[in-house]
Amino acid sequence: FSECFVTGYPLGDLVLRPGFLRDTDRAVSRIRDHVIATGGPAVLIGAPIAGTGLPFNAALLIEPSGSTRVVRKTELPNSDVFDERRTFAMAEPDSQEPLPFKGFRLGVMICEDMWHGGVARHLSDELADVLIALNGSPYQGGKHEVRLANARARVRATGLPMLYVNQVGGQDELVFDGGSFTLNPDGAVMCAQAFSPDVMELVLRRDDQGRTRVEACEESIFSTYPTDRTQTDYQACVLGLRDYVAKTTAPRVFVGVSGGLDSALVLTMAVDALGPDRVVGVMMPSPHAGPESLALADELMRRLRTRRRVLPITAPYEAVDAALSPLIAGLGAELGLPRISEDLARENYQARLRGLLLMGLTNALGGIVLSTGNKSEMAVGYATLYGDMAGGFNPLKSVYKSDAFEMARWRNGWDGGDLCHLAPLDPIPEGILTRPPTAELAEGQTDAKSLGDYVALDLVLRALIEEGDDAHGAARRLEAEFGDRLPALINGMGAEPYAERVSRMVRNAQYKRVQAPPGVKLNATDFGLGWRYPIAGTYTL
Repeated sequence: FSECFVTGYPLGDLVLRPGFLRDTDRAVSRIRDHVIATGGPAVLIGAPIAGTGLPFNAALLIEPSGSTRVVRKTELPNSDVFDERRTFAMAEPDSQEPLPFKGFRLGVMICEDMWHGGVARHLSDELADVLIALNGSPYQGGKHEVRLANARARVRATGLPMLYVNQVGGQDELVFDGGSFTLNPDGAVMCAQAFSPDVMELVLRRDDQGRTRVEACEESIFSTYPTDRTQTDYQACVLGLRDYVAKTTAPRVFVGVSGGLDSALVLTMAVDALGPDRVVGVMMPSPHAGPESLALADELMRRLRTRRRVLPITAPYEAVDAALSPLIAGLGAELGLPRISEDLARENYQARLRGLLLMGLTNALGGIVLSTGNKSEMAVGYATLYGDMAGGFNPLKSVYKSDAFEMARWRNGWDGGDLCHLAPLDPIPEGILTRPPTAELAEGQTDAKSLGDYVALDLVLRALIEEGDDAHGAARRLEAEFGDRLPALINGMGAEPYAERVSRMVRNAQYKRVQAPPGVKLNATDFGLGWRYPIAGTYTL
């Protein structure tokens, strides 16, 4: 089984609580008792164990006799979302020995140990017959190939086969994609399913020269890891949402459905993850919502067979505006503000009223609100705090808007794979995919008027966020990518001023992002645990 399988992973500061470690030890004892009572099989399982100071991230080999031997993790990751040096003690590299088992010597490594050559070389020097890596390796696009490349390097260096066991499931913003595999010295690979629990039935055999090889049991069926990035991103979003709802014991989810792309994609993910009976879609038309939006939202929910409700916000919006307008005018005059514009305030009244109503439904009926902002909006702050950002989870949080269009089109043509609660084919109406994105909070409002075309915006954001470039470098990329077409994409601005404006927006929106709900992490750099920037300050990206 995978890294920290007994408790789940990652654990954060929970693992520092003595009571938690005592409960973990009791859970391991129950597993040991069951192995003894049933006569096996032996179990190799990950769990934290107490140390003299900090606990250890460990692997325990429990045999049918009850004999238990322990391997402790040597290499502790301390980058991006990982901070294991805060919570775990590091084992001495030379203290790890292969575990004798049924005539073989098992060279057990724990996750990060496999990514560095020293642990594998030491186990090989100590005459291990096979390398077994227990992992909690989270998903990001293209990471399966990186895992394979590192495993191949360890196998080439040692001449030993490897069993790579990876966790599967969602934990907060991380999604563990499974995809466990075996790798033999000749390069042969057998792979388990991705994004779904799986069992691999394997045999270790030693040839007449004493070399060990991993073979499949008869009639075993193996899988291949999906190669389509859009597919794997979508499956990660669905798996992350499913497990977040399950682990928080939410009975249902509520989604504000606008007739736009983002809410349509989140609603579809929710049905794929949970089934239509546990999903409630709520249309909340404002004075600026057109009939096309309402028709598209209604058609989407009919196709998905969700529970659907309509809750207009015009009356409460007018009440809020009537209450605040005299106060704003009077206070503005008192403060000596010569020109008072309430346009932005009025836009945000609408978004916050929608958030208020959705949260009220969860308070009264149980469940969580799914927020629907994409990564492009989260980056530049094109979202209303306590409005459309309100909610308990956001499966779309790490998907750029331009990728969201591609993801929606891909989902419309998907035959379903192995999801247990599959929404129908073509759930998202074509009109949602082709209409210009708009928040519909003001007359004639479109996203492009405010932000430029998303293909240009997302190119700048990728340069700033994923690659650590500055505005000047992002501007050069814009010019190289779009040439003479660029002014039409960024409302006639020059590349440099546009990139500088976007950079300021990203920096200034940090205070919003730290208050946003968690969401699925898909990329090397996403907003969440791994994005650690100060809120206050004048330095731009």
